[in-house]
Amino acid sequence: MADTQYITKNRLSQEVNKARVWVAIIGAPIAGFLMYKLPNFWWVVGLIYLFSIIGAASTKRSGARGELKTLKLLKKLPDSYVLFNQVDVPNSRAKRGFTELDLIVVGPNGVFVVEVKNNNSKVTGDEQSSNWVAHKVGRKGGRYTAKVRNPIKQLKKQIHVLAEHLKKNRASTWIDGVVFFSHRSSRVKLSSPPSVPVIERKGLVEYILNYQPKRAPLNVEKVVQQLIELKQMKS
Repeated sequence: MADTQYITKNRLSQEVNKARVWVAIIGAPIAGFLMYKLPNFWWVVGLIYLFSIIGAASTKRSGARGELKTLKLLKKLPDSYVLFNQVDVPNSRAKRGFTELDLIVVGPNGVFVVEVKNNNSKVTGDEQSSNWVAHKVGRKGGRYTAKVRNPIKQLKKQIHVLAEHLKKNRASTWIDGVVFFSHRSSRVKLSSPPSVPVIERKGLVEYILNYQPKRAPLNVEKVVQQLIELKQMKS
């Protein structure tokens, strides 16, 4: 089994719980006030409040599930692979001062950044677009679409930021990237072949194990040490 000692509690799950608490703390008094002021519409206010609680941070909740599911798959890698989750890499150009990477795998055949998506739908798009389109079907059969941030662009940005950080700390190495759609109902259709692997539902572990680098990975131990330091900075 892969080395998972640097896997920490999923941040998205924690944010979902915090969001629910804040909805309850702030939303309940507001709902109570409106129900007092608008007694004839109490049921409308109640429904709005109920749906706000149910829908609190639904995107983050889905993202957390996708990351946990992907981690479960990656744990099947041999013990020569080290896993890291939710690594904040310093980035002065980012609003928060850092760029978050979902998952990083370091092994004897390379360093892999994995961008996880957990869309329960068919997703279409092309590599150059800012957004892709998720085609969804509602519970009653109605069809609608939603925008999805282009994960390839996200991934390439993450690789660039991590490569800069490693170079700055004398741990330069080639970094590969993978976009992984973890939901069992995910279907991805792109207008042209992507420049990085886009994998649906399964095959991620096999891809990493069978990957043949053009040249032997450099500074693997230094890379692991740098990632450990980044995790420790956030703890």
